[in-house]
Amino acid sequence: MGTETTLQDALGRREINAANELTRRWFASRSSVPAVASGLGVWPLLAALATGAVGETRDELLTAAGIDDNQAAKIPAALLQAVRAAPAIKLALAVWAGARVTLDPEWAAVLPVDAVGSLTGDPAADKADLDAWASRNTDGLIDRMPLDFSQPIDLVLASALSVRTTWNTPFLDSSRAFQQGPWAGLGRCRTLTTTLNDDLLRLGDDASVLTVPGDGGIDVLLGLGREDLAPQGTMSTLIEAATDPAWGRSSTELAVGERAVGVEVTETRASRPQTGPEIDVQTVRFKLDSDLDLSDDAEALGLRIASDEDRARFDRLAAEPVYVSQAKQSATAIFSATGFEAAAVTAMAMTRAAAFAKPQHRHLRASISFDRPFAYLARHRPSGLILIAGWVDRPELA
Repeated sequence: MGTETTLQDALGRREINAANELTRRWFASRSSVPAVASGLGVWPLLAALATGAVGETRDELLTAAGIDDNQAAKIPAALLQAVRAAPAIKLALAVWAGARVTLDPEWAAVLPVDAVGSLTGDPAADKADLDAWASRNTDGLIDRMPLDFSQPIDLVLASALSVRTTWNTPFLDSSRAFQQGPWAGLGRCRTLTTTLNDDLLRLGDDASVLTVPGDGGIDVLLGLGREDLAPQGTMSTLIEAATDPAWGRSSTELAVGERAVGVEVTETRASRPQTGPEIDVQTVRFKLDSDLDLSDDAEALGLRIASDEDRARFDRLAAEPVYVSQAKQSATAIFSATGFEAAAVTAMAMTRAAAFAKPQHRHLRASISFDRPFAYLARHRPSGLILIAGWVDRPELA
């Protein structure tokens, strides 16, 4: 028998809680919940930036990441080690430096082995190389690095995360037209139905949460909130349910005729006796993509000072003064009859201070049927680490 370190051993409960809390706080802070995004893709980059920062720049990054300076130095390598024991998850971290910056050797030394590369200074060549890295490390789900290479870039920090799982109980793929609710009038939509024979449906006052188990230790959770509950509230409740085993009550506690959010219990007849919970599920197939400018979320992600050319201090990262000039994430998620796959590439570009004019300030503007917009997330079952999450605003059309 091997002695491979598990994900939860490599990170520890404090670190897993910190990563999950970053996801919850980030989604709650946004004016709208993204279709798909990964707080876990951002988290190790904040840790890497924090190890190279000083003063208020470091403090803001550490607070957002929910870690201390000692943890920040260990997280990138620990996270890479952790996912090696989780075959359904793939993660890569990398740093590329241009000729105009000199990396601090002590900062570079705590990065994972082979994580540091070079930028040529030729935007077309650098874009091609980094696009290839993104595609290679997401198995082609995302084929480009989400950065604007027409802008000066002296340093890039990036993560590539992907997750794939096959359902333990597959769905039946069909189509239907919704007769009422927000999806009425869309025409025929791709729908998925199945019966799950386990205690997988939890009920709360504000939402009902269904767990769909897959292989490789991956669960995908679907959260349907009250019709008057904002998407941010539904997502926060879903994350709470995903991280607290005691959340809500089992759907098996409902009697015939009782209801919860999106749930009702009925009585049927069968030739064989019931041996366990039975949950009839109807949901929708979805394929979602998003491109996020994380600068819009600088407050929640601890990047406010790090992105300020005049205030950013990364004295432990590079010999020259640098600041975060771009922070972006591209993500995709597919929920089908047979399984779930998703990926996110997160990139932060850094530029030498005074390299170009400052940009203008941004202005931030027991049967259950998922037959209206709902939240979802994918989690590593043994550790509880949330990998990716988002909001299904409309189904895939047939």
